[in-house]
Amino acid sequence: MAARFESIVLTDQLELPAREARSVRAACNPRFDLVGKDLLALREDLSSVRGGNRIQRMEECIRGSLRGDYQVQLLSGHPGSGKSTELRWLAGELQKDKQGQSFHAVVVDLQEYLDVRDIQLPEFITAIFSAILDDEVLGPYARTSTTARKVWKEVLSWVKGIGISLDTEIPVGVAKLKLSLKTSPGLQKRYREASRDHVTSLIEGLGDLIQDVRSHLVKQDVEDLVIIADNLERIERLQLDDGTKRTTHDLFFLEQLPLIQNVPVHLIVTIPVSLHFTQGRLRHVYRAPNDVVLPMIAVRARGTGAEIPDEAGVAALRRLLARRIDCSVVFADDDALRHAIVQSGGCLRDLLRIVTQGALMKPELRLTHTEIDGVIKEFVGNMERLLQGRPFLAELHHIVNTGSFPGAFDDEARQWLLYELVVLEYNGETWYDVHPFARRTHAFRQARSAPAGG
Repeated sequence: MAARFESIVLTDQLELPAREARSVRAACNPRFDLVGKDLLALREDLSSVRGGNRIQRMEECIRGSLRGDYQVQLLSGHPGSGKSTELRWLAGELQKDKQGQSFHAVVVDLQEYLDVRDIQLPEFITAIFSAILDDEVLGPYARTSTTARKVWKEVLSWVKGIGISLDTEIPVGVAKLKLSLKTSPGLQKRYREASRDHVTSLIEGLGDLIQDVRSHLVKQDVEDLVIIADNLERIERLQLDDGTKRTTHDLFFLEQLPLIQNVPVHLIVTIPVSLHFTQGRLRHVYRAPNDVVLPMIAVRARGTGAEIPDEAGVAALRRLLARRIDCSVVFADDDALRHAIVQSGGCLRDLLRIVTQGALMKPELRLTHTEIDGVIKEFVGNMERLLQGRPFLAELHHIVNTGSFPGAFDDEARQWLLYELVVLEYNGETWYDVHPFARRTHAFRQARSAPAGG
């Protein structure tokens, strides 16, 4: 599992905007989550180029709900679109007193608790339990509650047969279980199998614990609890080995996760952007879901087939970079800066990767257009290996020229393209484009004159 950097606060360690290579690489490292002071200093409000403030609408949905009217809100977006940053911002906004209302938000970063590539409902619920017990405000109260002791006693009885010994005392035992699930190969799957028959009991226990901590919050003049589960969209999309066409995404997001709607809590979860092509199924399994997409930033005009930049998107990403780095030092000129922005496709993570890789390749900085192009060619090579031999390459040109998928395009291929960041979703009326990295591959260019599907 990749290392995590939650404790690193960039503004405490770097002089920003960064002007030398080491600091530039740190300031633009996409693996650093924006937390604390960094969130205030480095987050750029991109709502004006994303078709409106979608995160604010999620907040208003919670603030405007009646007591007892709890919903699951689904937030999707491509990897690298900034979901984690926006969710942490949302948590902070919810905790502010606005018109006499404030909420307590628990952000559950699933990467801190589990192997996010392979999650199913039992361990997901366990991670939420652990996050509540870890929470600075709720933890001291929750760990001594009758409900927590009851649930922990049941868990201890389940795990006896999977080769793990846990302390009966909740703080020590839960901490050990959290560490074991995250680091012991195969344990997460064995825990899931051992607890599968107890999912209903787990859901009921979570609901009881939330009722306990809610009563504690109300005494502190806090309106209610909100749980934000981040990084669930990182579950690997794999075909199930059961003779059906179902995937691991179908299993978790459409079959298992809806069961948690019985828990009385405001819940926000991240889901893969590819699932938005199963809108009918989402509406069927979730009760009135507030379904929000966080799109990429458009840096090219829609459906022109030509490299005509979207100047509003380019300007927004200039501002985002300027919060982190001194662009006049990092780039040789404006042409090099624009090239990096446009070639990122408006994917925030890819833009940061271009900058960090450029600073690594040329520590003296002053990156030129040609040098930025050299960095991009490395990313294009990875995309080339992904696309070679795919049957839908000619149809990608339809997306470039129109901003939409061809009629009757294979749904499985569509979901794969979105999941792998070959095709990106943008704002406004919802349109699509092929990532610039993919457009530069031989596989894509050679398919230009091939018949569709050929």
